[in-house]
Amino acid sequence: MHSGEAAEWVAAVAEALSVVVALFLPYYNQHVENKRKLRNIKMLIRRMSKRAMDGEEDALEHLGTILTTAYLKNMNSKTEDVINDGQQILDILKMSKGNPTEEQRQKMRALLDEINSI
Repeated sequence: MHSGEAAEWVAAVAEALSVVVALFLPYYNQHVENKRKLRNIKMLIRRMSKRAMDGEEDALEHLGTILTTAYLKNMNSKTEDVINDGQQILDILKMSKGNPTEEQRQKMRALLDEINSI
């Protein structure tokens, strides 16, 4: 085998790899971005839920806004599951008028744990 033939093979393999990377890199970047957005939504729901359970007046309104915005920007089924759990927490807080019973608090903690596991 001559050195020219080996160089052609190396160039062809490198070219094929560059095409594969160019095709799949945008999908990978989108996947990473979706994971980051899901993490941020989960963090905001947890934070606002805990503040609302502690009696902060604005936290309930902020939680509703976060859920509405996340719903409009829904990215995938995991995000939808997180939004549904957050909506259940919001419903419990609205029913209890910001002063949940211990049973309701346990239900909200269970929902927050479920959000963490998604």
